[in-house]
Amino acid sequence: KQWYQRRVRDRKKELSNHVSLAAAGFATSVYMTVNNGYFYGYVDGSTLTTDTVRDPRIYPIIARSIARMHCKVEAPHKDAVFYPKMVQYLRNVPDYFNNEKLKAVDKVVSSKADLVKELNEIQQKVTDAADSLEVGFCHNDLLLGNVIYNPNRNSISFIDYEYGDPNFTAYDIGNHFAEYAGVDNVDFNLYPNELYQRYWLRDYLEEVWKCRGVETPVTEEDITRLYRQVNFFSCCGHFFWGVWAIIQALNSEIDFDFGEYAAMKLGEYFKQKEKFFDLI
Repeated sequence: KQWYQRRVRDRKKELSNHVSLAAAGFATSVYMTVNNGYFYGYVDGSTLTTDTVRDPRIYPIIARSIARMHCKVEAPHKDAVFYPKMVQYLRNVPDYFNNEKLKAVDKVVSSKADLVKELNEIQQKVTDAADSLEVGFCHNDLLLGNVIYNPNRNSISFIDYEYGDPNFTAYDIGNHFAEYAGVDNVDFNLYPNELYQRYWLRDYLEEVWKCRGVETPVTEEDITRLYRQVNFFSCCGHFFWGVWAIIQALNSEIDFDFGEYAAMKLGEYFKQKEKFFDLI
């Protein structure tokens, strides 16, 4: 559907992002464009699984690759897209969820007004912490299927850049951690614990320091600060994809129960909000 392509899948943006990432060495070359798509070089390797994403031989490479992307890919501006993108999505959400496709959502949240209220609370938190939050070019959709591991080169590549935009770098990490749960058989108990995250975040910050030429070592205070931000934004990521899935449920022709997925993500948002919302 034209509305669906314009509102949810922006192939022109994906192409523009791919070209920028290729120029910075993070994507393969683009060879040809066609209507609503393009051809690019093959990315050799395997997508991550719920096991390989936490493999101690692999996750440090993921952390350092994300760090380099955040540092080296030039963002077109310094304004995080999280809030304006959420406002855009909510404009296209119905006032109530009594549609048959959204019956699961209706059990979690009663109206669009409730979602707007939640977004305003999130934005107030972000505004209050704005001085401590870093913005850079983010992938914004680092689910397991969008991360490719090549064991021969011991390298990580990212694919599918349609959601790439300047955003809070802690959001990109938090959203990635939320995706440890998987997609086909989602298990939120697979969310990484604090000890694992601290090891991961140390690798990330050491690479950021290296990219910026910072010679002082990463401290435990640096890790704690980022840990708090990442887990707050992990919670926000559930909210983002929950709202996104409501739109998908009403417009996508893909054979997937987006209504159930929306309910699941929003339910996890409310659950995690109790734990993580006051971390920043």
